[in-house]
Amino acid sequence: MLKAYSDARNRCYLHPHRTADTKCERCKTPLCDECVREFRGQRLCQRCVEEIEFIEISRPTLRDRVRQFFTSVRNTIIVLAVIAIICGGIFYAFRNLMNQPITPEEMARFRYAAAGTFQTPEGINVNSTVLGAKVVSFTSQQTGYEAFHLINEYAGPDYPGWRSARATFPQDIVVEQQNVSLVQKVILTQQPNEPKDTWAKDFELQASTVGPTQGFVTVGHWQLRQTTEPQKFTFPPTPAHWLRLRILSNYGSPAYVSLAEFDAYVVPQGLPGQPSTTPAPAG
Repeated sequence: MLKAYSDARNRCYLHPHRTADTKCERCKTPLCDECVREFRGQRLCQRCVEEIEFIEISRPTLRDRVRQFFTSVRNTIIVLAVIAIICGGIFYAFRNLMNQPITPEEMARFRYAAAGTFQTPEGINVNSTVLGAKVVSFTSQQTGYEAFHLINEYAGPDYPGWRSARATFPQDIVVEQQNVSLVQKVILTQQPNEPKDTWAKDFELQASTVGPTQGFVTVGHWQLRQTTEPQKFTFPPTPAHWLRLRILSNYGSPAYVSLAEFDAYVVPQGLPGQPSTTPAPAG
């Protein structure tokens, strides 16, 4: 049994009827004299010779390596150029955006989007451009200090408020809301970087559901203080599609009257009303 196994191992792998005289020096396969291939000083089988030749044919030459190197460099340059063009375009677009200051209306939109609602602790400001309000008439204004600044939901030194062209009174600003609303609160804010003697002082609020020039009824008249804090004035719920802010005086300036913000609120059920700061009912 052992002898038969030993004889089988010493047979040529292509000619089993022949005794193997040697083995392939690479893969150790038994070979007869006919199957041995002399290849570069080695005795190999035909399969190993073919494998070595294939490897050598497949191995890149110096010329191939140089060509591959320059092809790789070219492709890298193309990719970097494409990336540079894309990044340059993005940078140019962002630079233009950064050079354009964000408007108060855009800030208000971001604020409402972050909150997920138009409702604030004071109620819903229907005198906001974000909710479709617009100034439809005014007695006067200065260039760069237009009346629409009163309803952009921003009061601060970084953005102008409203200025009248002259210190003549009354100065009327009529704001149209998108829909008829039950307004019961207004909040007015003085412009912080204006001289205090230009700040609005006495004012009257009127409401109409008929039109921007008729049907107005007086809701109340009050006096604004000389403070940059928002000043709140409340009154019984009043239907309004147009609100007319009638400014009756300033704090003494002979040049003009100024104001930063004119907000009007609908107070949903569940939000407590607030007493007016300086009540002076219409009479």
